[in-house]
Order: sequence, then structure tokens, then C-alpha cells
Amino acid sequence: MYIGQPIRRREDLRLVRGRGRFVDDVSAPDMAWLGFVRSPHPHARIRSIGTARAERVPGVLRVLEARDWQTAGLGKMAALHPIHFSDGRKMNEAMRPILACDKIRHVGEPVAAVVGTSRYAAMDGAEAVEVAYEELPCVTETARALDADAPILHEQFGTNLVNEIVKGDRAAADAAFARAAHVTSLALDSPRVAAMPLEPFAYTAIHDEVTDVTTLWATIQMPHNLRQWLCKQTLLIPEDKLRVIAPDVGGSFGAKGTFQPEVSIVVWMARELKRPVKWTSTRTEEFLTQTHARDHATNARMAFDDAGTILGLEVDTIAALGGYISPFGPSIPGNSYPHTIGGLYRTPALWLRVRSVYTNTSPTGPYRGSGRPEATWVVERLLENGARELGLDVVEVRRRNLIQKHEFPFASAAGRVHDSGDPPLMLERLVTLSSYAEIRKKQRALRAQGVYMGIGLGGFFDKAGTGPSKNLKAKGALHPGYEVAVVRVQSDGRVRACVGTFAHGQGHETTYAAIVADCMGLRIDDVEIIEGDTERVPFGNGTWGGRSISVGGAALHRAATAVIAKARSIAAAELQCDEADLLYLDQVFSSRKTNESVRFADIANIAYLAWLPKGFEPGLEATVYHDPPDLNDPSGLHLAVVIVDTETGTVTVTDYFTIDDAGVIINPLLVEGQVQGGLAQGIGQALSEQIVYDRQSGQLLTASFLDYGMPRAHDMPELRSGFIATPAPSNPLGVKGASESGTIGVPAAIGNAVVDALWELGVRHVEMPMNAHTVWRALREAKENSTRP
Repeated sequence: MYIGQPIRRREDLRLVRGRGRFVDDVSAPDMAWLGFVRSPHPHARIRSIGTARAERVPGVLRVLEARDWQTAGLGKMAALHPIHFSDGRKMNEAMRPILACDKIRHVGEPVAAVVGTSRYAAMDGAEAVEVAYEELPCVTETARALDADAPILHEQFGTNLVNEIVKGDRAAADAAFARAAHVTSLALDSPRVAAMPLEPFAYTAIHDEVTDVTTLWATIQMPHNLRQWLCKQTLLIPEDKLRVIAPDVGGSFGAKGTFQPEVSIVVWMARELKRPVKWTSTRTEEFLTQTHARDHATNARMAFDDAGTILGLEVDTIAALGGYISPFGPSIPGNSYPHTIGGLYRTPALWLRVRSVYTNTSPTGPYRGSGRPEATWVVERLLENGARELGLDVVEVRRRNLIQKHEFPFASAAGRVHDSGDPPLMLERLVTLSSYAEIRKKQRALRAQGVYMGIGLGGFFDKAGTGPSKNLKAKGALHPGYEVAVVRVQSDGRVRACVGTFAHGQGHETTYAAIVADCMGLRIDDVEIIEGDTERVPFGNGTWGGRSISVGGAALHRAATAVIAKARSIAAAELQCDEADLLYLDQVFSSRKTNESVRFADIANIAYLAWLPKGFEPGLEATVYHDPPDLNDPSGLHLAVVIVDTETGTVTVTDYFTIDDAGVIINPLLVEGQVQGGLAQGIGQALSEQIVYDRQSGQLLTASFLDYGMPRAHDMPELRSGFIATPAPSNPLGVKGASESGTIGVPAAIGNAVVDALWELGVRHVEMPMNAHTVWRALREAKENSTRP
């Protein structure tokens, strides 16, 4: 048995030896390169574009602007998961141009493209393009986007409002607050951050004049979707004329699940010039144009009775979508955020309003957690502040409010039905794992010595997988929810399995092989996993939203089960016995009655030689499209221990404890690694990371790793993890997503710990990122408030 065993990733040996193949490694004779002219302004009208100087630069082959794209009759980019107003109105969607046409809406927006015989020729040509702009006022602050005097980005709407989502019952919430013994209120912003994977965006397109097929090598999580989007939205070519291959991808975390405008130019020029074309983003371009994430401005309050029981929750959020809407941008604040806003707690009354807005910034999109860290930050900060204001222990308040195991499936006040879980068990396991009573005792001892130690918790529901395609259709989504798997046994008994998901660090080669091997009673080394090629794999929906194992893995499980069932039937016919009399062990079918046997590999050979009884078709394979009946709901509880230097404001995370419910775990080694990776990104968001635009000029101030505070190895604390398993009812494996949960509870747990450390000094909230400056400022403000009459 492989499922449940800590198997090392078999793909690692190739990668650590430098034998991986990434898009920038792909080369071809006569390669041309792309460079882009990008706007230096956040908001401006384009008065003119001069290309004459650029066209004279040695090595420049073509200079392109919006009118060239329009003359070719090519298209624009649309959102793939629109979220409309709760009252039924369509969201205010402005289609995104591939090259800016007439107007600029964020710094770094592509204005023109230059094709050169080398990367340097393309870059020199781009520098020679002359663009005249008329600067316009800009708005980069999310909370100010709906102000009466805010500049309007898309004039046709007369507003920067994209949509307005309302959940819950306003009258019930008002009544809950009216009868509350205590109300806690906070302004809780989630700053803008960026995924920043090690490998930047890169595309190489190679055109075959004989077949008229272009092969695109792309850093993408969703190869089939990219082909579909390019062919249907922008390039308007038949899908059989474009092949997309995603080779090794050096990280993504959601950022490469978006459709960037540059890729359309790469493919277009390869087809136009009949030669290979490449573009690899620079790190500065990544900061300027990669979709960012989070960026919420929220005012919220929570109502309690005098025993600390939650009575109601009210949340009012403005969420930035940027200058344009990215493919999945609206679904994050409009769908994922509301579905997890209640957290792990019974919340009898809720009123939630989310308004998504255009701002003069790069578009926002998926990034590990996508809406759930923002929701958890709101709920958990309110809960712990409320507990402290009531003079109650934060663990005890949770005990009084957690959803009980017997209450699942649990319908939240926001409308999400959480499928399974056991939050009380997670809390007790966390209390034990962390030795909660002992660290509270240590906290008191350190406080007597003038050391400010804090303890904070963060609990959450994740939202993983995908729902049924018919539900997505009803919501207006332009993508389905199913996944495909093909399990094909070769004539020698080895298995090749194709899956429509795509791994970019998750370890699918190992995890998927374990599922197939266990289902078919094979050795894991006899199973090959293939992803990421639109010609080798049927249409699949890629990897995002923690869906791979629960949707792709379920498809594999069903396909492998069908194949071994056919093999068993063939074996019974070959051994002239009933299937019920067969024993299958160590890849050998044996008849219990006659003791005759046949190897699995021989059955495969028989299947392909067609030495089969009547009623059997040749071959030994199955194709399954698994359309899940529902999402699944991973959950977790985190506990952070911090030391705050009150002189400098420096926060040090000393210990971190996690208990996660990821359902049935296929490979505990990989799941623990997922939690650790998510923790690193969550620590970055909590303590140091922030994309900052200057409020007046709209310029990006954090356009390099000199300015953007990525976490370092020394920022990582001692991590201890534990797991419980309540199986997900929506898939045959009982698995839940595990890839995103690590990020979700971290900002809330650390934020609560920092406030816990400084509570007696009058600090009630510290903004993210909780770096030395913001903590020192909170301490100073608390001191000033304490001295006021």
C-alpha cells in the first residue's frame, strides 16, 4: 500500500540535478525575441506613438501597437468567472486590451511590442519607441476608489464599482447587535501582496508551416484553458492549430493561473513571422504586471453575549480588482471570501457587503488562499479582541463557539454548506500539541522580566476543489468543474496515466502514481504520470483552488478501478473461473479452485493481441471525466508564539503549531511540506510583504526584492504540525485540498499574538505587514492615547 505512506517525491532527483526543463530552456534556430513598451504612468491618455526610430534599430523586425492588433481583427480578454451584483445586474466588466488602446490604467501596462532578432535588439527597440501621454489623476487606494472625487477608470460605467455582493440577513444582524452585551469593532485592511515565484512568466512559440500548428511552451497552471482562451478570445484561430505544453514550472501559487496579455503577442508573431518567438519576463516586469492579491479595506464588528458567545457579525469590504479584471479576479472577493467569512464558528446572524472596485494598479488574481486569508483575518481578529475585552481566555471563547462535529454538514450564514469537520477535536489537539497551559505560564514569567511574549490563534475553513459544472454554468463561469484522467496499460503491463491537472511543485508524479498503483495492485515505479500537454492529454482544467487531488485524483481512482475491473474479467475468462473465485496478489491473478494463475502483464498482452472471449474489446484502458458533486472543506487551527521588542517594534515568531483537517491524506510527507510552504508565505504577508503604490503619483514603490519584503530562512520559526482526518463525502478517496491551507491562518494567528503581547500597553490592533515600523507606530499611538485627558 502506498496511500498514507510518506513517500519521497520521485521528481525531485531530476530537478535537484539540474535536469529540469523550463520554458526559458526551450530554444530553436532563428529565434526572435519580444520586448514591451510599458506605461510609466498609472492613468493617462495616449496622444501618439512614434515607431520610426525603433524600426531603424538594428535587429528590429516589427514594432506593434494597438492599431496593428485591431487591423488584424483580433480580440480582447474577458473574465472567466464573472461575479454579478447580488440584485441580478451584470458586473461592470471592461474587456482588457492586449496592448493599451487610447488610455492607460496602471503603471507597466503594455503600450507597444517590439520583435527583434535577439533579446537585446527587442529591448533596444522598445526603448526607442516614442509615446506621448496626457497624465490623468489616479486612485491607488482601495478605500478611496468609490469616493465622489475619485477619478473614473472606465468612463462608460460612471463609477469604479465592479459589483456589489450582499450575503446574510441585515435585519437579523441588526437585532443581534441590538441585544449584544458586548460589541467589538475593527478596521481590518489586508494589504496587497504578490506571489513572486522563482521562475518569472515565460513563453516560447514555435510555428510549423507544414501543419500550420503553433506549439506554445508556457509557464501556466492550466494548459488547456490557456489554449482555449487564446483561440476563442484573442487570436481567434481553431484550437487544433495551437498546442500548449507546460514543462517544468518554477512555482506559481496561483499567479500562473491567469491569462497575461503578452502571451497573445508571442503566439501571434510566431504565426505571422513564421519563426520561433520568445518572451521571458524580467523581475521588474513581474512586479509591474503579474497579478497581485489580497488588497481589501474592511470595517467589521462582532456581537457577543456576556459569556462570549457570538451573536452576530457585520462586515463591509471594498476589494481592489486593479485597472482591469483578471480571468478569476472577481471570484475571489465575490465568492471565496464570503463563503469562508464565518470561520469555524456558529454565527447566527450575518450581514456582509463586498464591493469590488477598479483602481490604477495591476489587476488582482489568485494567490495561495485566495480570499480565505482575508476572511480569516477579519473573523479571528474580532474574536480574540472580543475575548480579551470580555476578560475571557481566547481558547475558552473558541470552545463555546466552534461548530460541533455532529452539526456537519453545516450551513453557514453566508450560504456555504461545509461538508465535514471536527473543529473541537482540532482545538484540543492544538492545545495539547502546543502545551498551551505551559506557554501561558512561560508568558507570565517572561512578562515579569520585561519580555513581551504573545500567543495568538487563527482558525479557518478552506474551500477546495471545484463544484459541479452545471453549478458553475448557473453562476456564469466560462470554465467547467470536471477533471479528466486516462489510465492506459501498455502491453508489457506498465501503466501510463494522463491527467488534466498540472503540477508546478505539488508532487503529482508521486501522489498520482501512488493512487493508481494502489488501485491496480502495481509497483509505483510501473506507473508514469503525464500532464501539461494539450496533445497528449484530453481537455482538463488544470491545477488551482486545491482541486488536483480531490478532482483529478478522483478521476484517476475511477479510471484505474475501471481498468483493473476489466483486467479481472479477462483473467477470469483466461482461467475459466468466476471472478468471485479470483485472488489478485503481487500482480498475479489466481483461481482459488484450480490454483492456476496468470500475471497482470500477461493479461495486458492478451488484451492487445485481442486473444479475448466474445464480448471483450481489445486494449486495456479507461477514460473518466469526473465532475464532482461539490467542493470540499479543509479546515485548520494555528497557534503562533511571538516575542515583540517594544523598543524597536521588531516581531520574532518563535514557535508555530498547526492542526489541519485535510481529509484522507495520500502522502503525509508532501502534505506537511505544503503546510510548511504556506506558512512561509503567510509569515511574509503578516510581517514584511506589501506591494506599495505611491498615493499621489501612482508609481510602484516595491518593484524589486530590495524593496519587497520576502521572508528569509531566519524568519521561519520552529514548526510543529498535526492532522486529523474527517473524510470528504464528495470524492471516492475522501481527500480534501491541502495546498492552500498553510497560508490562511497565519496572518490572523500572528496578528492575534502581536496584540496579545502588547495588550497591556494599550495596543488593540496592528496593521499588516506587522513590521518594526507598524508595530512601533501602534505602540506610540497607544502611549499617546493613554496620556490624553
